[in-house]
Amino acid sequence: MPNPPMWRRYARFFGANPKADVSDELRFHIEAEIEDLIAGGWNEEAARREAERRFGDLQAVQRTGESMSMERERRGERHEFWSGCAQDLRYALRTLRRDRSFAVIAALILMLGIGANTAVFSVVNTVLLRPLPFRDSDELAWLSAGKELNPSVRAAAGLSGATYTVAALEEFQRYNRSFQSMTSYNPFFGNSEYTLTGRGEPISVAGVMVACNFFPTLGVQPILGRVFATDECQKGGRRAVILSHSLWQVEFGGDPSVIGQSVRLGSNSYTVAGVLPSGFDFGSVFSPGAKFDLFVPIVTDEVRNWGNTLAVFGRLKPGVSVAQAQAEADVLFPRFKAAHPEWYMAYESTVSSLKDFVSGKLRRSMIALWAATGLILLIVCVNLSNLVLARSMVRRKEFAIRLALGAGRARLVRQLLTESLVLAG
Repeated sequence: MPNPPMWRRYARFFGANPKADVSDELRFHIEAEIEDLIAGGWNEEAARREAERRFGDLQAVQRTGESMSMERERRGERHEFWSGCAQDLRYALRTLRRDRSFAVIAALILMLGIGANTAVFSVVNTVLLRPLPFRDSDELAWLSAGKELNPSVRAAAGLSGATYTVAALEEFQRYNRSFQSMTSYNPFFGNSEYTLTGRGEPISVAGVMVACNFFPTLGVQPILGRVFATDECQKGGRRAVILSHSLWQVEFGGDPSVIGQSVRLGSNSYTVAGVLPSGFDFGSVFSPGAKFDLFVPIVTDEVRNWGNTLAVFGRLKPGVSVAQAQAEADVLFPRFKAAHPEWYMAYESTVSSLKDFVSGKLRRSMIALWAATGLILLIVCVNLSNLVLARSMVRRKEFAIRLALGAGRARLVRQLLTESLVLAG
């Protein structure tokens, strides 16, 4: 083995070299064995061959030694890294405790920027980014009446101009070929405000009147009990109610035996048919900002003459697009108008995905709010950078002393990053 070059000793400045270390160690032992053999009477050439023979496969020994050396080096580096991080963390805590005013001001600035952005992003993520929390939500499509109305008339009509009568919904259900199921609910929520009695102090609860197939169409299954039965949606049938998860927890203590019990809503008794899962939030999808406690079935014969009181959506058949459903609606509703002159509206409809309907009403305001909070975060970053820069000018003497004592620039940067992480945490 040739002697190691002189430059290698200076290469140690850039870190350990396990391969070179193992080669040096093997060379030392082979040279020592050669010297012993020469002292025993062997000539130099024969002694070298014998020493290498006694060591066996030098390449295998080299590889094994390199593997062991590298593993030991990695363990040492990990230990040094984590012990250094712990030291930096302790020093950061001592430094921030000593400079309490800076720590408090920086934490407040970070709280403003991070808190505002987290709150707004949670809303944007729910409304705009994430898919709706329903099974195969891309198959759900919304129908909005009043396509033929001009904008001023549509605005004056309000919700009544976008909803349907029972007769219009039944006609479309009968003749359309795009939807595997269609359902509805009453968006005039004042029709389903109740007073829950019989369980201590009477409380006001907000309800929603939904079609019998409302939850099956959405793909929502109660965690307890069942959805509405057919006879519960017919005139003269049993009165039933499905509870939201929060009402079940707060007013009924999460008691599973509530299924089948009677509860009193206003002057009528209702049988509890089911309890919805905690992840189902009717308000976040159909009426953002509102909270609803229970659901009762729409009795079709009772609301038939109420006028435009049904908000309608459905689940498309597999392979059917929103555009195809729109084309079919454009053909069917004019036919309905010709066949039913007594209808005071044509009910020509705009078909859109339920996701677009939900996010479309809030998209512009949500994006504007998100941009505004992003600007706040940018201002926070600038202010905090100025604060840290001013503080670093005060600490120039400290940094100079640490550099003079042998601390590297990377170590100083790591220390500053640790302080920033402590503040953020």
